[in-house]
Amino acid sequence: MRFFISVGLGLSLLASVPAQADDFDRDAVRGETYCFPTKFAIETVGKLKGADADKKDVVAPPLTPRFRIFDGGVMPTRYFIKGEQETDFTIAPSGATPDFMAKVERAEKDSEICITDPTRIGRPGDDEGLYFEMGLTPEFKNTSGIYKMEELKEGTDDGKSLYKKMIPAVARMFMPSTDHLSLRYEAEGTPFQAVAYKDGKALPSIKSEIYNEAYVFDLDDLEDMGADTLKISGGSYTLSPVPSIKTMKKYDIGEKKIYTQNENGDWVR
Repeated sequence: MRFFISVGLGLSLLASVPAQADDFDRDAVRGETYCFPTKFAIETVGKLKGADADKKDVVAPPLTPRFRIFDGGVMPTRYFIKGEQETDFTIAPSGATPDFMAKVERAEKDSEICITDPTRIGRPGDDEGLYFEMGLTPEFKNTSGIYKMEELKEGTDDGKSLYKKMIPAVARMFMPSTDHLSLRYEAEGTPFQAVAYKDGKALPSIKSEIYNEAYVFDLDDLEDMGADTLKISGGSYTLSPVPSIKTMKKYDIGEKKIYTQNENGDWVR
């Protein structure tokens, strides 16, 4: 399991920016209990809270940590901070961890976040059948379903700035533009229902692609149409600025690593 900057994006998208490579042992074999450095969560949340207010007025990370199950299995039996003392997190039936942020902020920097998960013993260290989203992907605060182009442009620009807060300084110059939009409906299977308008008149259909549970489309396409407004319908949703699907695939963002055992007992994807 890895920590991801999840695009809430209904993609659950992820825009995954894991911590420094040497912070996580991705080659290890999963034991009953396995741990990660707490400092990544502490530092990342702190950077986001320290971002300029004008970068968080249109889009902002929801900061709603939760477990998600992608292998048909069960929730872990325990989730806790291991330091001088052990502090347990609450895991709701939905996978939500409502006290995660408050307890992590009080944790010692050299402590570890640990998961006891006996049903997944023996899996590769980077298996994501049990997946933890920190809720760090910026989402548009406006959920009315009506967006002016100026708001969308500001959101995609600010989204890149917020993502850059969460990655190592040495990599920030390589952060791709978040010039695409990810539309994730709360109800699975909801068809894409986003329409561009100009002067109150509907424009041709927006080209979108499904990637990791969300519809992704290019803001440049709306601009090329001359759109001045985007309207979204179809029920509850989240809208997030993200890189293009091509870029996300290039950097292995959003594609879950789930392993199963073959007839020889080997774990394979």
